[in-house]
Amino acid sequence: MHFVRWAELFVLHSLVGGTMQSLARIVVACTAAVVASPRDAIAEEHGHPAPPAREMAEQGGLEQALAREVRIEDVLEIAASGNPEIREAQERVLGASARAAAAGRLPDLEAKYEQWGVPLARPYALNEAGTIMVGLRQTIPAPGVLGARSRAAGGDAGMLAEVQRARQQDIRVRVKRAFYDYYRSYHEYRIHLEHVSLESHIVELARQNYQVGRATQQDVLRAVVDLSRLHNEVADIVQQVESSKAQLNTLMARPTSAALGPPSDITPALVQVDAAQMERLVQEKRPEVASAKLGIERSQAALDAARTESLVPNIMIGADYWYQPTSAVHHAYAAMVSINLPWLNGRHRDEVREAEHALAADVRAFESARNAALYEVRDASARLSAAQQSFRIINGDLLPQARQSFEAAQAAFAAGQGDALGLLDSARSYLQVRLEHVRALTRLGSSFGDLERAAGADLTKAVPAAEEKHQ
Repeated sequence: MHFVRWAELFVLHSLVGGTMQSLARIVVACTAAVVASPRDAIAEEHGHPAPPAREMAEQGGLEQALAREVRIEDVLEIAASGNPEIREAQERVLGASARAAAAGRLPDLEAKYEQWGVPLARPYALNEAGTIMVGLRQTIPAPGVLGARSRAAGGDAGMLAEVQRARQQDIRVRVKRAFYDYYRSYHEYRIHLEHVSLESHIVELARQNYQVGRATQQDVLRAVVDLSRLHNEVADIVQQVESSKAQLNTLMARPTSAALGPPSDITPALVQVDAAQMERLVQEKRPEVASAKLGIERSQAALDAARTESLVPNIMIGADYWYQPTSAVHHAYAAMVSINLPWLNGRHRDEVREAEHALAADVRAFESARNAALYEVRDASARLSAAQQSFRIINGDLLPQARQSFEAAQAAFAAGQGDALGLLDSARSYLQVRLEHVRALTRLGSSFGDLERAAGADLTKAVPAAEEKHQ
């Protein structure tokens, strides 16, 4: 009975002591966190550290700047810091990094308790037991297994980091496309309003010429019909402007109805693309290619772990304290060492074959990702070159010619030397060329963004100063 009382006091002391130490550590940690910054503690309770005041002020400044004028640099900065898709990828990377650290740790320490020789008639009479044992066990994996597992989990974390970088680049491309859509629709709207004014003037000229007998009633009606057509097109463009603004706000994680000013001027990307340099960037910077490389390293680490586990046994070591109340020697100890026999279990050979095939598959996946990326960068380069050529032709030839043709036809009609049909045809041609000019400019920017995504790198700093700015 003395032993039972002693055991109860020992257990009680251990539980109380351990609990009090744990409570003390928790109280100290909580007190330090609250004293340091209550606001930060509340924010971090949900896994989101409170933003510094400087960052909040800068964010507010960007919001005000967007209401005045939409610059693509500001939109990219806000989207990079606030887009929920990017934040999701960041959280997954952090989780995978924690998992990689856990993969390299030893298995749990095991505690054991045994009692031998307790009389069945008195099952609670521990003082009559032959032996009462309390011990610990620790399994130690084969040498190199934990390191290989950690490398494999680290490979998973690295692949998710590349997924995060790819997500950031995808958001960047989507932001650029949305901005160029906004730029195009906004300037198409302005151009249509200008041509509404021009065709209203044409209608007045047609009426004046009709009154003096230098034009027919059909000329006046043609001008009125063409003006009505422009009004109809303006209504459709207004919808495009609102949709592109909503898309931009969505990518920036802002309310879809948040205020946006007019788009800033953009610079045409009239640069020569070095195909060899782009292919080199693909090999070094493209997230999908880098992720595939990490996949090979991960599978190689998993294969190393599987081979080691199939050849080298795990070791378990343990130590026991024995209390023998009925023996002349009351206190004793025991030690043990045991190993598993992996050679006798075919499961390990199957796991090795699985890891070998997974490694071979990842090698093929790397080749596929690299080939696809090389094709995409070559295709994006070709589309950028075509967009540059189209812009140069429209900007250098078609736009001046269409403007000159319209001005000449307008002057001739005002002097009574031309008909309304010729003037309206030249006005339509001038409108169409101006619209094509804006579309070519935005297509040029979108093509450059597509090339950046295909190469996997931000090429903005590598682009020399452009020749001129366009509105």
